Amino acid sequence: MTTRPKVDRLVLYKHGVAFVGRRGPVDGDFALTFRRDDMKDVLKSLTVDAAGGSASVGAVSFDTPADPRAELADRNLLLDSGEALVGLFDALRGRAVEVHCADQTHRGEVIGVDDAAGAGKHRRLLVLRVESGAVTLVDLADARRLDVLESPSKDDLDYLIDRSRAATAGRNCDVTVQIRGAADDVRISYIVAAPMWRVSYRAIRDGDTVTLVATGIIHNPIDEDLTDVEVTLTTGQPISFDIDLYHGRQVQREVVEESERVAAPRAMHRGMVPGSAAFSINASPSADAYDEAAADIETSDRGEYFEYRLATPVSLKRGGAAMIPLAVAPVDAVRREVVWREDRGPAPDIVLAFTNTTGVVLEEGPAVVYEQGGYAGEAMLGFTSRGAEVRLAFAKDLAVRGSTYSSVRTITTRIRLTANAVVEEQRCERWHTLRAENDHDDPIDVVFELPLTRDHAVKAQRGVTDAGHDGFWRRFSVTAPAHQTAEATVVETWPIYSDIAYEDLEPGQLEEWLADRSLDAATVAALGQVLAHRDAAHRLERQRDQVEQQRDEVYTAQSRIAEQLRVLGTDGAEGQLRARQIGELEALQDRVNDLDAEVRRLREEADTAQQQAAAELRRVIAEGAPG
Repeated sequence: MTTRPKVDRLVLYKHGVAFVGRRGPVDGDFALTFRRDDMKDVLKSLTVDAAGGSASVGAVSFDTPADPRAELADRNLLLDSGEALVGLFDALRGRAVEVHCADQTHRGEVIGVDDAAGAGKHRRLLVLRVESGAVTLVDLADARRLDVLESPSKDDLDYLIDRSRAATAGRNCDVTVQIRGAADDVRISYIVAAPMWRVSYRAIRDGDTVTLVATGIIHNPIDEDLTDVEVTLTTGQPISFDIDLYHGRQVQREVVEESERVAAPRAMHRGMVPGSAAFSINASPSADAYDEAAADIETSDRGEYFEYRLATPVSLKRGGAAMIPLAVAPVDAVRREVVWREDRGPAPDIVLAFTNTTGVVLEEGPAVVYEQGGYAGEAMLGFTSRGAEVRLAFAKDLAVRGSTYSSVRTITTRIRLTANAVVEEQRCERWHTLRAENDHDDPIDVVFELPLTRDHAVKAQRGVTDAGHDGFWRRFSVTAPAHQTAEATVVETWPIYSDIAYEDLEPGQLEEWLADRSLDAATVAALGQVLAHRDAAHRLERQRDQVEQQRDEVYTAQSRIAEQLRVLGTDGAEGQLRARQIGELEALQDRVNDLDAEVRRLREEADTAQQQAAAELRRVIAEGAPG
């Protein structure tokens, strides 16, 4: 079996997958070794391409995930350590063998192995049946070689060696690629699970300049040493999924049985029970130390992803990792700010801000800040495209304290009359008071950040400078003199709208709108008439409801009398009582007629009042009332 092609290419992705490429000449079959956990990915991705010769690619065989020890035991080939020879002869019982001793050769069929003791010496004797039909005893202490003579025995021996190799492989699985012939250039590729590659940064500040150093951290994803491998780190995230092609999948087939012709006796059935590699950083790092290494990095923007290609090959030990400089570049628009935000306590953050002018996309990762040759703090650098701003909050300024408090008021700015409701437009104002206490010996600018809310306008009032926004926070700068406290005011405004149904309007609300001049006197008077007509309509409707209730009570009395009339006779005392009941029934009918007329009158008057209110409202809207 030829030597396997070496790994020459490695592409690491951010979502835990590595693309492995191998390349080299082969002459005949070769073997690859994978972790069993990687076999699912290997079987769905393995490709073999033979070029530069007359070779062709055959089958790719691999160990099944079955337990090899269990497979050996099923064939009586599981040999215990220390008893391997005896176990082998037990497996060869009845088979023809040839045993070579020091002075002669014994040929026969294995019967078994017996223990024998004599002369203070323990011996093991192989019992053979020879061609003459006799039984020969062979002292295994004298045996030097054993030949199996039958093809099934040889096959079993091959199987024993193959499965024993698999049993001792541990978590690894051997894959054999069959190559018919020789090829000068065979290329193999596949994917395996891998730790995601990561990035850490060093922001080295020297005066007004900052040099950003990006360092990639990679791990060897395969179980062998890698030497001089082309490595690419990519931010791409191709679709990847887990499908198990390694374990055999059995299809459940329908069970079919012949019909039975044996007559069964009838019975009563009463029931059924169913080596890590890295580099160090001095306490006073210099950006020049990284320049030579970073020059060997090529970058590429592929549209949907960004990649770093290491021009210098990388070597990684089995199970090892490495730190690789990815970029070293000065950055522009550097600012050092003191930033206060309410959710971060009284001491403001010290922030290093700059524009990503490195020419590369910055992945998310930790960033250590160095100032004046020493450690200054740490921050998390988020995913940053080229040309975007980076803000690293890496320390606290304990000599400065920030605070803010606010008050809110609401002002009605406009009243609009619509067909169904009065729309009240208001302006909410939140007045922020920003306070900065400075214990430094020099003045300091403190940047206050307020949440940026959609449709909210924020404006500086006094003692403050608008410092723009970043899409999430509105920024205002306040200058605090040395050992003094400074206050500034910012007003935040936003509109709100309220629909008030005319039925819900109160006279007091109209008077309030008149007082603050949201409505003029004529409009308020007209709306007052609308409310008066509607109040009258509501009062008439309530009276109608009362009359209808009285009419229902009369209906009930009529029903009761009608029931009594059904059982009363026409003669004597019953006749007299019947006459009185009929009189009462007639009087109740007159009362019903009067109540019906009252209900009709009240309904008509209520409808008239509603019509008057609607007409008055239409007139007010048509004459150009506010809105």
